[in-house]
Amino acid sequence: MTFFDDLDLQVSAEITDVFAEPVLLHPRVSSPYSERRPDPEHPDVMIEGIYSVGSAQKGLGGQASGFSGATQVTSAVAEVWIAKAQVAALHRRPQKGDALTLTGREGPPVYALSQVHPSDMGDLTLILVLEDETP
Repeated sequence: MTFFDDLDLQVSAEITDVFAEPVLLHPRVSSPYSERRPDPEHPDVMIEGIYSVGSAQKGLGGQASGFSGATQVTSAVAEVWIAKAQVAALHRRPQKGDALTLTGREGPPVYALSQVHPSDMGDLTLILVLEDETP
């Protein structure tokens, strides 16, 4: 382990201690033409992650660029960051389609993982989509 790796481990632990919240990861099986269902081979696991939500803007596809006043779509991007130590402790890396519950929040809200972004440092950023709450 290099000095930089050790420093990253210490800083990640401090950030997690201050900002992380409990997150329940529900591994799911996805297949074409069927609803996602719990993965019987991988149980739910409680981890700690840093939840954040912020605005994002993106232009509509097919527009000519460079014109002032081009249409922009504003949306909210929700994500959870998981430190390298948490990722290493998992038996299975989170996958697109898994569910994630923010257990410490009112509701508690359930999100689906729409993207999983690993970094070269071993941590993960999970891009979330709020699950449909209609019966």
